[in-house]
Amino acid sequence: MSDRLPCLILTGASGIVGRSFLQAAQDRFRIYALARRPQQKAGVPQHPNIHWLQVDIGKLEALRTVMAHIKERSNPDFVLHLAAHYDFKNVELPDYQHTNINGTRNVLEQARALGIRHFIFASSVAACEFPQVGKAITEATSPDAGFPYAKSKKAGEQMVREYAGHFHCSTVRLGAVFSDWGEYAPLYVFLTTWLSNRWNARILGGRGLSAVPYIHTRDVNKLFLRLLELTGDLPSPGVYLASPDGATSQRELFDLATHFQFRRNTRPILTPKPLAWLGVLGRDLLGRLLGRRPFERLWMIEYLDRALTVDASRTRELLGWSPTPRLHILRRLLFLIDKTKSRPQEWVLRNERAMKRPGFRPSLVIHDAMAEAREAILDAIVAYLQSPVRQDRFPDYAAMSYSELRWSVGVVYDLLTAAVRTGDRGLLLSYIHNLAKQRFASGFPPAEVCDALLAISNVTVEELMYKPEVAQYQDEVRDSIALSVALAVDGVQDAFDLLQPESAAGETQDMAELDLELESIVEKLNAFYKPIDNETKQEVARVS
Repeated sequence: MSDRLPCLILTGASGIVGRSFLQAAQDRFRIYALARRPQQKAGVPQHPNIHWLQVDIGKLEALRTVMAHIKERSNPDFVLHLAAHYDFKNVELPDYQHTNINGTRNVLEQARALGIRHFIFASSVAACEFPQVGKAITEATSPDAGFPYAKSKKAGEQMVREYAGHFHCSTVRLGAVFSDWGEYAPLYVFLTTWLSNRWNARILGGRGLSAVPYIHTRDVNKLFLRLLELTGDLPSPGVYLASPDGATSQRELFDLATHFQFRRNTRPILTPKPLAWLGVLGRDLLGRLLGRRPFERLWMIEYLDRALTVDASRTRELLGWSPTPRLHILRRLLFLIDKTKSRPQEWVLRNERAMKRPGFRPSLVIHDAMAEAREAILDAIVAYLQSPVRQDRFPDYAAMSYSELRWSVGVVYDLLTAAVRTGDRGLLLSYIHNLAKQRFASGFPPAEVCDALLAISNVTVEELMYKPEVAQYQDEVRDSIALSVALAVDGVQDAFDLLQPESAAGETQDMAELDLELESIVEKLNAFYKPIDNETKQEVARVS
C-alpha cells in the first residue's frame, strides 16, 4: 500500500456497493476491505492498495483481532460501513440482530478505539415509511418503517448518532442501488419476467404505480467520495439521501423495457389488489409444494401503487453532488437489457448471486474451529506420526525431533487453515511443491510424505468432528480439508516424479529459510487463522 494515501476501512466489501466503491477508490485510498466472503469469490481483483480481510463483524473477538492487525500497520482515517443483511422475505431473522445491530455496534466501538476521523453509515430510504401522496422523504424524515430490515437500520442510525462525540458521523440513506448488470433483486425479477414469453410476462400488480427511487452504483460512489472529501466541513451527525428526486414506477419500467425488447408498445394486464393477493398466495402455496417459492410474497401487496418518493435537495445543496442524468434507471435500462442479450449467462450468474446473498458461511465456522483447536490438533498429529506402532510407516518422521516435526506440521496446518477460510489453495500447493523437493533431497520416499499429509487431514477432520458447531457441516469439512490435502498429495507425487537426486539438492531452499518466508506470507495474507495468544490478547485489550 502507498503510505502517501489516506487509510479507509470498508465493511461489506463483497456486496454490490462495496465492490463498486473499491474500483472507484482504490487509487485514492489505502483500503482495508472487510467481508465474510473471500476476495476471489467476491470477484474483486487484486490491487496494491486493497488489503482483504475476512471477518464476521457480528463476532466481536474476531473483529477486535482484525482491527488490532490494522492498527499495527496503519492509522485509519475513515470507516465506510456498508455491511448489512437484507432480503425480501420480510421475516425476523437472526442476521438482522447479529450483523445489522450487533455488527454495527462492534464496528463503531472499534472505530472509536482506532481514533478515526469520519464514520459513514449506509442506511436506506426504505427504512422510512412510504409518504402520503404529494409528500416526499427528506433528510429529516424519521426511519420508522416497521419491517425487520428497516428496524435494524433505525437502530443503526441511532447508534451512529451516539458516537458523534468521538468522530465525524454521516448517515447515507441509499435508494434502490443497481448496476449495469442489475444486481437489485426486484429489478432482476421484473426484467426476467417482462422480457420473457411466460404466462405472467404482461401482468402488473395494481395499476403498475408501485415506485421506488433507483440510483446507479457510480452515483453512489461519487457521493461517498464527496463525503470523505468534505470531512470536518459538514454537520455531525448528518443525514444524506443517495437518491434522485421522485421515484420510478413499475409501469414506467415495463413500458420502456418491453419497447426496447419487442420494438413495439406492449399493453400490460393490470390486476386489482384483491386479485393480485390471490395470485401471489396461489403461486406461493404451489412454490412451497415444489420446493421453490417465488420472489413475490404476500407482504408486498400492501405496497401496491404506493410510491417511495424522495426529495434529496438538501443533500445536493450540502454536498454539491447530484445524480448523473445519463445514469438514471430510465436512461440506463437499455444497457441492462443489452446485457441480457449479449452476455446472458453472466447476467443470470451475477443476479442470482445477488438474490441469494448467503450470509452464514460454514467455511468461517470451520476456520474458527481449526484456529481454536490448533495446538491440540498439532499435538495429535505429531503423536500420530511419531507413535511407536507406526515407525515402520513413518520412519523418517519418527527420526525427526519433536520441535522440528511440530514446526513443519504447523506450517502445513496453518496454510490449510488459510485455504479453508479463503477458498484459495494456491499458497498451500506452492509450499507443498517446495516441501516435496526438500523431502526428496533428504531421502524421504514419496509414499511416506503423502501418507503424512493424509494423516494431517484425517486427524484434523476427526478432531473437528468432536465440536458440535462443526459436526453439522461434515460434507463441507471433508470438501474443504480433505480435497485440499488430496490436491497436495497429487502435487507431491508430481514433484517426486520429475525430480532427480542430483538436481534436487541444488534446487531446494534451506527449509528453515523457506518456512520463515512462507510463514511471513501467510501472516500478511491471512493474519487471523491462528488462535489469540496471551500477548496478542493484551494488545487487543489495549487497542480496544
